[in-house]
Amino acid sequence: MTNFPEKTPTAPGWRPALASQEFGLILANLTAWLAILLLDPQHNFASIDSARLLLREGVLLGIYAIGAAIVIVAGGIDLSTGSVIAFSGIICALLLQALGGESLAAHQPLPFWVIATAILLTLAVGVLIGLFHTLLIRKLDLPPFIATLGTLAGLRSLAKVLSNDEKISANNDTFRALYTVWWVPALIFLLVAIGAALLMRRTMPGRHLYALGGNEEAARLSGLHIGRLKATAYSLAALLSSVAGILYAARQGQGDAESAVGYELSAIAAAVVGGCNLRGGQGTIAGTILGVISLTIVVNGIANVIKVDSTQWEGLVMGLVLILAVAVNRLKRET
Repeated sequence: MTNFPEKTPTAPGWRPALASQEFGLILANLTAWLAILLLDPQHNFASIDSARLLLREGVLLGIYAIGAAIVIVAGGIDLSTGSVIAFSGIICALLLQALGGESLAAHQPLPFWVIATAILLTLAVGVLIGLFHTLLIRKLDLPPFIATLGTLAGLRSLAKVLSNDEKISANNDTFRALYTVWWVPALIFLLVAIGAALLMRRTMPGRHLYALGGNEEAARLSGLHIGRLKATAYSLAALLSSVAGILYAARQGQGDAESAVGYELSAIAAAVVGGCNLRGGQGTIAGTILGVISLTIVVNGIANVIKVDSTQWEGLVMGLVLILAVAVNRLKRET
């Protein structure tokens, strides 16, 4: 059965809000933050530098996690997120080199049209990847897991071929300002979050995506255009992954085919922690953002608590958080 996000509480007062998944996540995030703050002898988690780091990490994860959430709500899954991010970074860097020429090599400011053209073409490639996923799922009748698993491996390999297995320089101050000016990625994330929330809560296509995820056969019998809806979901997911890929390239000053390994797990985990049902038809953008905050706090908090080789624990913690979130959501549905 499809579960649409509620527009307003049906009962008066504050009790419905306190019982919501979002309120529970807010409490969980505050508890995790306080626990890490107390466990860290230096209490660095309360510093301004730590807050800036959490913001920078969170907005990048949030951008592509929202795309993963839309696909999950529509009853699908996208395992290619990390590869799309890496591939988009390579494409953007190659376009900057092709269009920027000597200015890029000499670290001179790039003209606005060069950066804008490279970004727009990279985003177009992202949309094409999403449409290719839809083609594999609709026309070849491949399960979404298999279709996106194939592009997970294929796109990263293609990125290595295009880059000759080398890092492609995009080390230009004008381009890197997309990340180094802290409010730029924050503004992009804000626009993505507001746009996605309005799409899913206030528009007919958004309601149809929930219906598709809740029961695809019922949606088809109701006259919904299944192919168009799936194309919308997968294209948005790939587009947002491309946005993240551009920002990561600006962050690193290069396109790297080996980057963003495992990021699809982070995106799916954030969506699931935020309340998305892997069977489809359930989840909100607000919940996904709170899930992003949860993962950002926990993963970055590991380094504050475990001072030596903390990165070795990140995968274990991520897996445990994902398993716990799925188990909690399942228990809630059964009670």
